[in-house]
Amino acid sequence: MKKILHFLVLIFYILSFFFKSSCTSIKKINPTLLNGYWKIDFVSQKNDVFKLKEDAVLLDYYFLDKNTGWRKKIRPLINNHFETSTDTIFFEVINREQESLLFFKTKWHDWNEMIIALDSISLILKIQDKMYHYKRINL
Repeated sequence: MKKILHFLVLIFYILSFFFKSSCTSIKKINPTLLNGYWKIDFVSQKNDVFKLKEDAVLLDYYFLDKNTGWRKKIRPLINNHFETSTDTIFFEVINREQESLLFFKTKWHDWNEMIIALDSISLILKIQDKMYHYKRINL
């Protein structure tokens, strides 16, 4: 019985070590993958998922050079033409200990968007208490 208890305690310590190291590891995000067109697939908040209407097609276009860039809203039109917003929002990528942030600054407002995940086909941004799940659009 004592050997079983020691074995269980050992397993507990090993699992605790792996869990702690996985939670404290710094996630590396390649910010250059942000360049391009992104469409919001859905938005989640707590246990709710909100799908966007299919006919509401707005894309976010990101341009990044080193750690600074800009974002613009784009609406695809017929014949490979686009309608763009007149607003260009500039941002800076800030890498902290365990997070990567997009820091936006306008003359009216400053805010952060946390990059939760970023790869060649998907992007997840946390904005306040909502998670925005994007998919890359190749045009």
